Amino acid sequence: KMKMKVGTEMMDKDLTFAKAVDTRDALAKGIFSRLFDKLVEQINTSMAEAKGCDRNATIKNVIGIVDIFGFEIFEKNSMEQLCINFANEKLQALFTKTVFAETMRAYSEEGIDAADISYTDNGALIQTLEAPNTGLLAILSEECVVPKGSDEGFTEKVMAQHGKGGIIVRMKGVGPKDGFGINHFAGLVNYGTRAWLDKNKDPLNGDLVVLMQFSDDDFVKTLFEEKQSTAMAGSVRRFKSAKFVGLIDGFRTSLNQLVKTLEGTKTHFIRCVKPNMDKKPDNFVFDVMQRQLYTSGVVQAVQATRKGFPDHLPFAELLSRFELVVPKSATNKKGADGVRALLSSAGVSDKEFRIGKTKVFLGVGVLDQLEQRRMEYIASKVLSMQMLVRAYNARKRLKLLRDEKARAAKAKAEAEAAARAAEEAARKEREAAEAAAA
Repeated sequence: KMKMKVGTEMMDKDLTFAKAVDTRDALAKGIFSRLFDKLVEQINTSMAEAKGCDRNATIKNVIGIVDIFGFEIFEKNSMEQLCINFANEKLQALFTKTVFAETMRAYSEEGIDAADISYTDNGALIQTLEAPNTGLLAILSEECVVPKGSDEGFTEKVMAQHGKGGIIVRMKGVGPKDGFGINHFAGLVNYGTRAWLDKNKDPLNGDLVVLMQFSDDDFVKTLFEEKQSTAMAGSVRRFKSAKFVGLIDGFRTSLNQLVKTLEGTKTHFIRCVKPNMDKKPDNFVFDVMQRQLYTSGVVQAVQATRKGFPDHLPFAELLSRFELVVPKSATNKKGADGVRALLSSAGVSDKEFRIGKTKVFLGVGVLDQLEQRRMEYIASKVLSMQMLVRAYNARKRLKLLRDEKARAAKAKAEAEAAARAAEEAARKEREAAEAAAA
C-alpha cells in the first residue's frame, strides 16, 4: 500500500506487484543517489579542512574541472540520451558564446565596429526543448499529470507543437506515435518515446521518504533530511506546492545551475579526440576523428571565429613580416598609416581588413594571401642566392684546379731541371776522367 493525498485527506492505495517492485527499486536508487551526494559533500568538506578554510565561506579563487560527457547517438535512443544530448546542447551554447564573446571583446578593445558580424548558435533548438509551457520538456511534465496521459499522447502533442519547425521531425521506420527525431547541432537523433512517462515520474513516494526520515539508522535518517539547497540531477526536489516535478525537471534544474556557475567563471575548453575505436596506439582513423570534431562542436566553433576578421596582428609584426612583398615606397610609414599603405599596395581591399588601435584585423584568406606572396618572394630570392653560391663554389673549385695544375707544372719543371743538372754533372765527371787518363 501507499498513501495518497486526496484533497485534505490521506488515503491508502493498493499497489500491484509490478508497482511494488518499482517502488522497492526506487527506494534503493534513492538511497544510492543520496549516498553518492553525501560522499561528494564529505570529500569537499575534508578538502576544505585540509586547506584550512571554511567550506561555507565565499571562495573567490577556485580552479574547477568539468568532465563533460559526450554526445550520444545509438540505434535506439530514449529519455536518458535526450538528457545527455540536451546537456551537450546547453554546454555547446556556452562554448560558442564564450568563443564569440572573446572575439567580440578583442574587437571592442581595438575600437572595431562589429555590428555586422554574427554567428549561428543552437538557441532555437534549446528553446524548443525547454521553453515554458510549450517546450518538449514542459509537454512531458504536463502529460505526466493529465488524466489518462500516455507516451503516445505526449508524442502527438510534441509533433503538433513543433513538427513543422524543422528541429523536431517524424522518425522514419516507426509509427507517428512511437517517437520523433531531433536535429541536434551534431546531427539527427531518433528517439523512441516508449515508457517516457514512467521514467519521468518519481516512483519514490513521499510516505517512503518520511519513513526513511524516521529510520532507526541515524545515517540513513541524515540522508533523507530535507535540505534548503537544490538536489542534484537524478533526485527530485520536494516542494511544498502541489506542482508536479519529474526527474527530467530535476535534471534541468541541476544543469541550469551548472551553466550559471560556468558563466560566472573564466572558462577554458579542452577537446579530447579519440583516434580510433580499437584503443590501439599510433592508429589515426580519419572518419572517427572527423565525426568527433563535428559532434563536439569544434568545427562549428571554428566557423564562428572565422566570421568577420579572424586574424589579428600588431602593426609592427605585419610591417616587419610583409614589407618584402610591396615596393619600398609603401613601407616608409609606420603604425596604422604604414599598415594601410602596405595592404593597399598588396591589393587588399578596404572591406577585407579593419585598423584598430594597436592591431590590424584581417578578413578570411587575407593572411594566407600575404603569406603566399611572401613565400613566392623568398623563393625567387632563394634562386638568386643559389646561383651566387653555385658560382662561388665553381670559382673556388676552378681556382683549386688551377693551383693544383700550377703545382704539378712546377714540380715537373723542378724534376726536369734536377735531371739536367745531374746529367751535366755526370758529363763533367766523364770529361775530367778522360783528361786525366790522357
